[in-house]
Amino acid sequence: MDHQELINLAKRIAIQQNLKLAVMTFFPHPKQIIGNAQPQTYITPLEQKAKIMQDLGVEILIVVNFDSAFAHLSPTGFIEDYLCGFRCKHAVAGFDFRYGHKGEANMETLKIEGKRFFEVTEMKRFEIDHEKVSSTKLRNLIAKGRFADIPSFLGTYFESQGTINSKENQHAIVTLSEAFLTPPPGVYLIEIQNEGNVSEGIAYQTMDGSFHESWHLHFNDYLPLEGKKIHIKWKSESIMKSKQMKDMRAKSITKVQAF
Repeated sequence: MDHQELINLAKRIAIQQNLKLAVMTFFPHPKQIIGNAQPQTYITPLEQKAKIMQDLGVEILIVVNFDSAFAHLSPTGFIEDYLCGFRCKHAVAGFDFRYGHKGEANMETLKIEGKRFFEVTEMKRFEIDHEKVSSTKLRNLIAKGRFADIPSFLGTYFESQGTINSKENQHAIVTLSEAFLTPPPGVYLIEIQNEGNVSEGIAYQTMDGSFHESWHLHFNDYLPLEGKKIHIKWKSESIMKSKQMKDMRAKSITKVQAF
């Protein structure tokens, strides 16, 4: 389900009915509780998700703690304790939304059981080129480094954050945050943001011994880096190869053209 399309649909309804636009999300990932999986990495970690929601016009973000008690909540309990508890007047969800213990309830039951309290709108299956838009699809694109394809599904480029280990002129060595999905080794065209400054550039991964699995970032223009954090927007693969990038670094060439 394209979450941006879902939010835009809910926004239109909120404006028409003079309601506040609220979004309910769950944290941590249900698989950690239901499937005892390892801590999840996210396409959009919670902090970044909150910022995106704000940019989309969401007025209230409800973060539900997905723990064992919530996982065992009955469908009726979810409606009464959460939707009614937050004074929901109109619920908008995707065709594949499920709730209640073991996901036993779906959109049809929500329409039936919820009609006493609120209206329900179902967003139909959203497809691009006959492919269902889902978090699994997005994860697969990121795992393959197909960042140019992601805006068609996500509505924006995949983004992550990193910690600056060292920097000089138009070059920095960065360790990516483990909260985000990690791109596969390769060479990518990126946009770097740091303390309000933005520059286009190239990122490639190296195993140089100094910083395990670090990433080298080359900026097309001088970027005055402040602090330790950097924001990276992954735009597409580059035709350049890691060896070319290392050779350029060895020759101290700092002006990199993004092909």
